[in-house]
Amino acid sequence: MPPKKMLIIQNLVFNVPLAVIMNLVSTLTNPNTKFDLTFIPMCLIGFVLVEILGFIIPIQKIAGAVGGKIAPRKNPMEFPQFFAVAAVITIILTVLMTAGMTFFGLLFAQLAGQGSLSAFPMAYISALPAMLITAYVCVLIFMPLSMAVSGLGKFTAEHQQH
Repeated sequence: MPPKKMLIIQNLVFNVPLAVIMNLVSTLTNPNTKFDLTFIPMCLIGFVLVEILGFIIPIQKIAGAVGGKIAPRKNPMEFPQFFAVAAVITIILTVLMTAGMTFFGLLFAQLAGQGSLSAFPMAYISALPAMLITAYVCVLIFMPLSMAVSGLGKFTAEHQQH
């Protein structure tokens, strides 16, 4: 089991940019959304959602299983098997995170008198493609970076050998 400090650093280095970038792309790609005072709270909500999902969903086990099927006896966090691992992580996290972010975005809009929660299905479906692409790129960049910065990548590799 990795030390808690490693896990906290890895989570911050991965989850903060993911939440900010997903909100940024959502704002830029949605013609009904603009930069306003809800951007920062939405980033915080995105961060909290990805943290909750990270604790609920056994991402490391899933990554290990996917990587193990593709390249047995190799580290699933190394390339080229990481492309498939990143795709699975992206789909799982993004489908759920986009649902939560869309709900809260519409809720804020409704509270401001500018929208309705009844728009959820279409808003979710229209946001999902851009969010999947954005999240995949973020996972490819920030997951290895977070593993390196936290020392978790080296820790995991050392403990796989034993």
